[in-house]
Amino acid sequence: MDDWGILDDFELQAWKGPCICITCQHVNLGVDRQCRPLAGCTLKKKTFKHGEHLSKRCSQWSPTWQKHVDCLPDVC
Repeated sequence: MDDWGILDDFELQAWKGPCICITCQHVNLGVDRQCRPLAGCTLKKKTFKHGEHLSKRCSQWSPTWQKHVDCLPDVC
């Protein structure tokens, strides 16, 4: 993820609720060469600006956690 670009504001929208990027199957967490935490989208091959994966989502959001917590699909 070190050499990926950064997701811009046109690719993400502000969102409140459980369907944010961190709950998407395409999000990957890791560290850079200086051991700083990174979050990135494996689908778009780009990283998030600091903290945006906690409050935004994109049109490609795809659930994985619903299978594990018995969530109804219409929640999002």
